[in-house]
Amino acid sequence: MDSQKKARAYIATIGFGLFLILVVGIFWFMTTPGQTVGLTLAFVAGLSMIFLPCTLPLAFIIVPLTMGQNPKKGFIMALLFGLGLAITLSFYGIIIAWLGKIIGFSKATQLMFILAGGAAFLFGLSELKLIRFSMPSYGGAVPKIIQGKGDYLKTFFLGLFLGNAGVGCPNPAFYVLLAYIASVGSIGYGWFLGFVHGAGRAVPLIFLAILGILGVNATGSLMKKKVAVEKVMGWALVLIGIFILTLGVFGHEWYVQSGIHGAWEKTASTLGGERFSEIILGHEHETPDAPWLRYGNWFMGALTLLVIVWYYFKFKRKKTVVDNMENNKE
Repeated sequence: MDSQKKARAYIATIGFGLFLILVVGIFWFMTTPGQTVGLTLAFVAGLSMIFLPCTLPLAFIIVPLTMGQNPKKGFIMALLFGLGLAITLSFYGIIIAWLGKIIGFSKATQLMFILAGGAAFLFGLSELKLIRFSMPSYGGAVPKIIQGKGDYLKTFFLGLFLGNAGVGCPNPAFYVLLAYIASVGSIGYGWFLGFVHGAGRAVPLIFLAILGILGVNATGSLMKKKVAVEKVMGWALVLIGIFILTLGVFGHEWYVQSGIHGAWEKTASTLGGERFSEIILGHEHETPDAPWLRYGNWFMGALTLLVIVWYYFKFKRKKTVVDNMENNKE
């Protein structure tokens, strides 16, 4: 009993340290303009992913797995899960660096935006119940090769497998990081930045797992509001996925002349002040002369309208069916 009490005390201390890292990192990320792409931004961008649907659902996997274990075992399982997550994302760093080196920065980032935007869009449609599209982060069937392992290996392989869910994450800092990795073209540095970013994503999950080990299930309140959370996440993913997909298809030139870029610069300049303007926005853009770029706005608008109409008619019809069933019962 004394050993378990000591273990709980040590784990509680580590949990408090992780909580401080999470709070300080998110505060720095939200309040510091002109962050230089590198290890710090890679890590804190990973921390911020806990609020997005590519990482948050993983809490519903690791917390239940560790809650029923003794403190030491549960903590090691959480660490192994985070390690697997970081390793998987580090391999994406290698892939992006290799693509940047082989096919060039511009083509690599454009391909990345198309894939990531498409994944976010499809995942958003699935969250809105418009299609069935199972992402690794929301469970599905765990491969049998994982199910047959012991607890430690199972959580490690789950981390490896579920790390793939982060590819379509709609966090702008994530794409800034990937674009930087592609531009540098160093496979070793790409791997390292990807691993650091994955470690940042793992920190909040390990913290939530520690709370569960200590008897505090922080995911309980989220489960009660699961439907509302899914709707918010779904619409956010659809809209951001459409934008990222359009950016990938039509390129950065479309973004410059679309009106979105100019509106963003004005808003950022107003909110961030003079220093932010000098550091981030102190540059000029040439207006691209390519008639086909104007179709980017039409493409984005048409996709958005399609989803809105699709959602409206599907759930209007569903509501009509439910109302008819209730009337028949009466």
